[in-house]
Amino acid sequence: MTSPASTTEGTGRFPPIYRWTLFCFSIFALKFLLFAIDPIPKLYMGDSGSYIWTALSGWIPPDRSFFYGYVIRWTALWTESLTFLLVVQVCLSAITCILFSSITRVIFELPERWSYVFGFVCAIDPLQLLYERYVMTEAISLCLYAFVIYYAFLYLKSHRLRNLVIVQAVSVLLIGFRMSFLLQVQINTIILPLIAFAPDVLKRIRRRPIADPSPRSPARVCAGHLLLSVTLMFLLHAGYKRANGWLSDREPDYLYSTGITLLAYWAPVLQPEDASDPRLADLIRRGDEFGLRNPVFRNAQRFRPGYLIDRLSKLEPDRSKADSLAKKTALHALWRDPLGILGIGWRTYVGYWNVAMMKKCAVADFSFRRPPDDKLIALLASRFHLTYAKGTTTMSAIQLYYIVAWPYYFLILLAPLLSGFAIALRSVRRYAILLFVHISIMMAMSMTFGSASIRYLQPISFMTLLVFALGAKISLRSVQKDEAIAGGQRSSVETLRPDLNVLVQPAFNGS
Repeated sequence: MTSPASTTEGTGRFPPIYRWTLFCFSIFALKFLLFAIDPIPKLYMGDSGSYIWTALSGWIPPDRSFFYGYVIRWTALWTESLTFLLVVQVCLSAITCILFSSITRVIFELPERWSYVFGFVCAIDPLQLLYERYVMTEAISLCLYAFVIYYAFLYLKSHRLRNLVIVQAVSVLLIGFRMSFLLQVQINTIILPLIAFAPDVLKRIRRRPIADPSPRSPARVCAGHLLLSVTLMFLLHAGYKRANGWLSDREPDYLYSTGITLLAYWAPVLQPEDASDPRLADLIRRGDEFGLRNPVFRNAQRFRPGYLIDRLSKLEPDRSKADSLAKKTALHALWRDPLGILGIGWRTYVGYWNVAMMKKCAVADFSFRRPPDDKLIALLASRFHLTYAKGTTTMSAIQLYYIVAWPYYFLILLAPLLSGFAIALRSVRRYAILLFVHISIMMAMSMTFGSASIRYLQPISFMTLLVFALGAKISLRSVQKDEAIAGGQRSSVETLRPDLNVLVQPAFNGS
């Protein structure tokens, strides 16, 4: 990721490798300076409680990825402090920003100075800064996601198989930390070879309508890459499911409460005829007793006593049978009323477009209303020497910044539209398509399966900044073209590259 240390006249005071090293050091320094301002570990119940219990006992949560619990075990148990865990997360967050800058320079080919600027903008992203301090998977999973995106872009640029293999290998680690990325990983498996080779295949079809028997034809190479990508995904994911089943002492699977999750978050569209079991059909029929039709209560339907899932568990104590029954009912509702499911996500999306609601959602992410119980507070004190003042609602500096940054969250909500516009630009189309697909999937998932919470937008924020960087590339190219025309040169931007290379030496090169 770095170029040879060669000094070129006019490129600045330091040779490129020194400037790149200084930039990386500055990112780490900024991250740890902000960490020193707000170093207290924070909890979000009950995610944090589940991960801590995994670290202490080896228990595998049925509804969450389990890798993070072992990270807590390896970093916090032997030190008897959660601070070292946060230090690791801050370091990984800094690497995320460096990867972001690498994408803007190596892939988007922004000038070196602009790539550094975007790297610092990424470093002060409020959604990154807040979750560096939480005992949650967001910081680690975002770093892994940045690796996936970086090598996905490299693959689109170079068509090298090794980059495709790296994407699949890191992707299985990604879902091991945060299963909400599963759909992106699966779709990535298919679309990466298609996006990479589609222009060449279409060009060959236009030039030579008759099938090309050459083994190196774009269509054949695309098919080979697609087959390898799908095969790798199935093998790696099968290994993950077997590991999860072995640790959970159950059958291999990604999670063991998928049906329950679907049933809870799609509760507003459920009808009695969706359930094959008469007990669940009667429960849905009496849904007004616990606000089944109210989208606001979807999170409550999943976790709170007296709501849908709690009542279902009393009707069917066997968790495996209850989850199977819930999955069948939820999928029947999807088949019967797909527009109703989409409507749930749309109403959630529209609900964000209110300043007061946006601030309320930001405060909800601090979990003030769901503090740890007395048992967990005692456990935190005995095992991690962490004193937790129950009932406190005092906000830290980073939490205040998280709330003050509310205008930025409206830009995140526009990310699908902004990335969609970029697809119309031929020079960046393949990158824009990948951004649009990932952003659209993440937005749909966060609105359909999430409650009123900004934390679900955290990975979308990273991608939104990439959309802005792509826009900067387009704008700079337009300015350079206008300057070339004004100077009497040829209008093609390609003729400017030798001149630009003299002025701006790349700090690093991708392969």
